[in-house]
Amino acid sequence: MLALPEKKKRKTEQKKDSSRLQCGYFMPKKNRLCAMTRRADQKYCSEHMIYDTESEKNEGNGEKSVQTDIRVPCPYDGNHTVWSKSLKKHMKKCNAKPVVRHEVWFVEDINCSLRSELYNEEQNEVDQSNAATEKASQSPDSKSEEDSFKKYLSIVQNTHFEPLQFKISEHIGLHERLEIASRQKHAKQQSSLIGNLRDANLLSSNNFFVEFGCGKGELSRFVNLCILEDAKAAQDKSKESVPESTHYGYGFIDRGVNRMKMDQKILKDSRESNTSIIPRIQRTRIDIKDLDLNAFIDKAQPEKVVGISKHLCGAATDLTLKSLLNSTLLNEDSSKFGGLLIAMCCRHVCSYDQLLPQSREFLAERGFGTASAFSALQRMVSWAVCGKGSSKGNGKQAEEDGSENDEEIDENTNSKTPEDDPVENSNLTFEEREELGIIARRLIDESRVYALKSILKDNYDIEMFWYVPRDVTLENVCLFVAPKAN
Repeated sequence: MLALPEKKKRKTEQKKDSSRLQCGYFMPKKNRLCAMTRRADQKYCSEHMIYDTESEKNEGNGEKSVQTDIRVPCPYDGNHTVWSKSLKKHMKKCNAKPVVRHEVWFVEDINCSLRSELYNEEQNEVDQSNAATEKASQSPDSKSEEDSFKKYLSIVQNTHFEPLQFKISEHIGLHERLEIASRQKHAKQQSSLIGNLRDANLLSSNNFFVEFGCGKGELSRFVNLCILEDAKAAQDKSKESVPESTHYGYGFIDRGVNRMKMDQKILKDSRESNTSIIPRIQRTRIDIKDLDLNAFIDKAQPEKVVGISKHLCGAATDLTLKSLLNSTLLNEDSSKFGGLLIAMCCRHVCSYDQLLPQSREFLAERGFGTASAFSALQRMVSWAVCGKGSSKGNGKQAEEDGSENDEEIDENTNSKTPEDDPVENSNLTFEEREELGIIARRLIDESRVYALKSILKDNYDIEMFWYVPRDVTLENVCLFVAPKAN
């Protein structure tokens, strides 16, 4: 057996350049001196000069010279400094300078709350009461974390729901992709989602599709391919070309920077399809919480708006619902609203503050009326998708079963040791944990359905269903909203 090569040891003694003056600032995190060069009349380099408290410096001739300029922290990012005389110039080009948004649809935190007419005083009093309960529960006399977790675990164990209905569909436009795709799971999900759009009469070249949390825009590309496939079939049948629609297009919404976007591929697919259907593309990089949906879709002048998303993570789903409710699509301009189809995921990164008020009301009635209670529910939700094996393996499982966008980071990672963790001490088998995780996840999903039904009354069809089996993806629940047929 070959001997393993020895690890390279870090050189503790380096050749010293007598002509170079090293900065004298000690960096605690790196446990060494700064490697930058300082000036002869300075103790520190220019970056660390701010830590030199001496206002006067000695020159080589023994005389003292007054410091003519000083280093000051950058107002945008205190982690770096700049000469005070260059501060104005630096602030114009600093990479940490806040981006000034000029888009008409950017309104900061517009979707962090609902319009006042959708949030009454009674619900506000409930929220204030829950906040008081939360504060009291954090007093020194409150139960231990383990006892509290057991209490919430007991609530979930005694909660039961009827199984959701399977609505597994497909579209012929993705048959070729299903045949050649090396990873079938995404293709099957896309085909089923698009098939469900067709079954709901929402797959039309007269619609403007808004993809929330779009990432590259892959779902929209395959929606477009299926619409082109339907158009070609209609042309072959009638021997007449499908008329061009000026309302057809796609609106992409995502807060991240995405490579390999599908925007140009959508246009290329359309030009090569031998049809007259050419969609318009409108993309914006924005957090959904800051999106004025009215202003965004007004630019496109759509005839019908259809919201879509594949694996919309955590709080992004609640923000999407708020953006719709805060717009005129479900009110004054309801005739423009075609429907909404969202494949949900990552309830463990939901935010209690971003839940719809009626969702919090639903959860409060079932014993989860505070942020700490909701946090316990989130921890149980992760059991539905964590898979078997070590935590490292679980992370891989979550990655494979999540969306291809992979934007969200689990902020609820537990740093406790297994001995101190009430989750690890719950004495549940894997199968029991998974079943309880699915129930916990269903509680959050049902709270969303309850909120929508409370606000929209009987004017809309609102339902959840399984759009693929769990062996395709563990995140297989879809939320559908559409106007009721007259």
